[in-house]
Amino acid sequence: MNKLMMVVLVLALALVGGCGPSGGDTGDKLFADMSANMREMASILDSVTDEASARAAVPKIDAVREKMRDCARRARALPRPDAATEQRHNEQMQAVMQEVMPKIAGAHARFAEKPELMAILGPALEGMENDL
Repeated sequence: MNKLMMVVLVLALALVGGCGPSGGDTGDKLFADMSANMREMASILDSVTDEASARAAVPKIDAVREKMRDCARRARALPRPDAATEQRHNEQMQAVMQEVMPKIAGAHARFAEKPELMAILGPALEGMENDL
């Protein structure tokens, strides 16, 4: 689960770099989408309390991961932002991380106490670092 927290951080920081027009996409739009995805993933993980909720979370995790992969594709198509925009996105990302990390950390602690939950969720979370 520590790996999950690191993946979320790396993914977030990798994606805040994109900015500027590219087929109607902007860095701000991409940042908003990625922030929403991170909040959604944190909420999904936070909702897992037993085996039934873990099984229900798997398709939700898969859907959010697909949205994260889409954000990564879009980010690669955008030019690097100017320094002021990059700084603004970094500050906004810190606020998002302060919001979502307690939920992720709480889920981590719960999963450590109940390995049967991680056994269900593990396959859905595996390889998340490749979603970059």
